[in-house]
Amino acid sequence: MDIKICTTAEWSENNWLTYCDSFNTVFEKKYDLSYFKQKYTETIDAKSYHALLLNENMEVVGGCSAIPYLYIKEDKKIRIGQAVDVFILEEFRTDPLMLRRMYMQLKKLLIAHDISVVMAVPNATAYPYWKNIVKWNDVGDLTYWMLPIRIGNIINKWHFINGLSLAISYISLAFNALIMSLCNNKEKESLYELIVDDAFLKYRYPSDYYEVIIGSIRFYYRVYYEDGVQTAYLLDVMQNGKMSYKGLFKGVSYIIRKTKSDLILYIGPLRLFQTLLIKVPKKFKPKRLPLTCDILNKEDFDIYKDMLVLKNWNFGLKNYDVR
Repeated sequence: MDIKICTTAEWSENNWLTYCDSFNTVFEKKYDLSYFKQKYTETIDAKSYHALLLNENMEVVGGCSAIPYLYIKEDKKIRIGQAVDVFILEEFRTDPLMLRRMYMQLKKLLIAHDISVVMAVPNATAYPYWKNIVKWNDVGDLTYWMLPIRIGNIINKWHFINGLSLAISYISLAFNALIMSLCNNKEKESLYELIVDDAFLKYRYPSDYYEVIIGSIRFYYRVYYEDGVQTAYLLDVMQNGKMSYKGLFKGVSYIIRKTKSDLILYIGPLRLFQTLLIKVPKKFKPKRLPLTCDILNKEDFDIYKDMLVLKNWNFGLKNYDVR
């Protein structure tokens, strides 16, 4: 097997086709080519960066990818790669260090394209490998915030209480409308912030996301069925470019009124006073979402070591959809 280090711009048609097939096989998905072409080419560089594992027929049987994003720290722009879509077809998993070799070669390509750091949120299966074998650094676990709407559907029993819990949700909205009228505070800035502009919004939220604009407020959400529970993920809320109490209120109230969601979830920090969403205790989190980091040039460690502190990040689903 060979490892091909390349940008998406260098993929052949065979790369695209066999990558799509292998990815769908491993993750049990049904994505088409347009999904991957949008994901990997509509970026700040009009491309992404990849280590592709090829078999003897030059078919892609594994991949390790990084999508470039632009962050800012104290007026300094930093190019960061978001590691995504790491896989190898089961029949080719004969070498336990293959993923490490793929990533180590990918790092050289990232450094050559002025990417300083790689961020990732590995799943529970992959996390021990990347932490212990590849030596990624822990930053911290992402926080879940929730508003249960139809509790009977969530716990899959006592469905007769759905009406009561829905009524309580509306009472909460009324209470928060009062609080919001007294203090529409904005989120506090983090040390590291994702640069969000019109170009970013266009490629980050394609047509399968819901975008709602109400005056100066813009928010994005997506609805999934999670184990029979209709869950609305509120991905991003902005009022004139920043999260606000009013924006959060408008997003939550819209989802309650316009969808039949049983549960609203927001993942990431909420750096503002609010009484609308409840922080989910660790033992009740649907799954762990560990934010990890790899500083590519070790001589830059002292420059970027503050990246290893979770409170320095405003990192959630807007950065990358890792629900």
